[in-house]
Amino acid sequence: MISLHFPDLRLTANRLFTGEDFDAFLVSEMSLSTLCTFQIDGHIPADYYTQEEQEALPDAKLTAWKQLRPLVCQLIRGRRLPAQFKIVFRLAGYNVEKFLRQTGLPYSPGDIGGLFLNLRYSGQSLTCSTGTSLNVFDLSKNLDLEWDRMIRSFFRQKQIPFEEDR
Repeated sequence: MISLHFPDLRLTANRLFTGEDFDAFLVSEMSLSTLCTFQIDGHIPADYYTQEEQEALPDAKLTAWKQLRPLVCQLIRGRRLPAQFKIVFRLAGYNVEKFLRQTGLPYSPGDIGGLFLNLRYSGQSLTCSTGTSLNVFDLSKNLDLEWDRMIRSFFRQKQIPFEEDR
């Protein structure tokens, strides 16, 4: 697990809320405080989509940030910044498979409980932390190390400056 903070708050927030940089992530949960506090559960109710629609979705259990982003932008529109927000992103299943292929880690997609990116804005600073969950027992930290490396690479590729907290 790593903890990063973003010195250019405006750029990072702009990429998060108006850009497409985070669109491939799924939203597990989110809270946002503006005029009032909004709690968003990213889990899609089982009966929302038809069976055919569910089969066509790459990950039918959680909502993609691409779908939620316009709604969240409506909530934060105005003259004031949000007082706080927290977003728990999760890597989509097809990207977990890609991640495992790229890293050569000895897990199957079913072994991975989740690869998480947690963003938190406190009114003054924006930080993120990483997290992993395994469905199998493993003492090694290889999954954590590779996920942390992938997240650093993601921010560099998107040209979002960050600093690592020690």
